Amino acid sequence: MSRTQGGFGLIEGVLALAIGLLLLAAASQLFVSAHDTWRLQGAAARLQADARLALQRMAQDIRMAGMFGCLRLQPDDFTDPLALQAFAQPLQVGANSLSLVVAELPGHTGAPDWTLLTNCIDEAHVHSGRVDGSQHPLAIPISQYLYVLDGTTLRFRRRGASQPLVDHVREMRVAFVEAPQGGRVDVHLTLFEPTLGIEQQHALSVALRNPLAGP
Repeated sequence: MSRTQGGFGLIEGVLALAIGLLLLAAASQLFVSAHDTWRLQGAAARLQADARLALQRMAQDIRMAGMFGCLRLQPDDFTDPLALQAFAQPLQVGANSLSLVVAELPGHTGAPDWTLLTNCIDEAHVHSGRVDGSQHPLAIPISQYLYVLDGTTLRFRRRGASQPLVDHVREMRVAFVEAPQGGRVDVHLTLFEPTLGIEQQHALSVALRNPLAGP
């Protein structure tokens, strides 16, 4: 009398193992692809955020360039000849740089390069550094800002201090464009991600609020 044996044979076991390995390999490829996509999207988002913050900061300062109070300044209003020269060209465009002489917004720390004291009627004087403006209706702090591409880092410089704004900048182009409605400044940044090989182009046009001569 024979007894029937049940279960899987060798062929069935090998076939099931092969199918399982194929499914595991497919799942691994799917996971790797999803992870790579996540890394690319994350790196692209970081580049966009960095470029947006830098361009917004530059746009804010460009709009303030040449804002020197309510009176037209005369050479006799300056106690410092260097200030007269800087105020005469508040916007200067270089190959990889942008220099601005701007009225500082509230919140900036440290002393400005100059202080404009004026009554907006018949008196205006520009003094070096920060001075007491309690006896004048308006005391406007003014400084010279420099945005410069140093290697692959976009830096902001003020009164000798330098701080990095954006890393991995391949190119920076700045152009002053005259227009019938007033001038504008075009800024173009090329950012890259060295590990993943991503490159992005970012551009911004900023209309000037104050009439300025071409650089």
